Amino acid sequence: MHISILALVLRAVNIKIRILKYDNAMGSTFKENLKELLEYKDITLKELSYRTGISKRSIENYLNARASMPPADYACKIATALDTTVEFLVYGKKAQIPSKEEIKILELLRKVSVADKSAFLQLMMSITNSDSHDFNCIE
Repeated sequence: MHISILALVLRAVNIKIRILKYDNAMGSTFKENLKELLEYKDITLKELSYRTGISKRSIENYLNARASMPPADYACKIATALDTTVEFLVYGKKAQIPSKEEIKILELLRKVSVADKSAFLQLMMSITNSDSHDFNCIE
């Protein structure tokens, strides 16, 4: 069981590095933020079009040199499809966007015993230099 905890820790560290790179890459316009988010999540325009029901041509218009802002309902569909917020797309404010790896870690953590969760928590606190009083809610 300790090997799987170590594997989780290594993945968490890798995720933290990806998130830091992602946070530093975001632009300040809808166009820049959408472009960066599509690249970060490795989603094509065709896939985004399918997920949102918005034509690929319209999405291309939001990304081209004369980029226009989408109507509010389209911005909501795009944000939902990309697991983010409209605020993030418009203003570039950092949002908590869980990656597939983070979701998998949470799914795996739900399956382990309380003792293993405590051990994992202690290990993560030592890696991140967090105080134990910040995490006193394991049940």
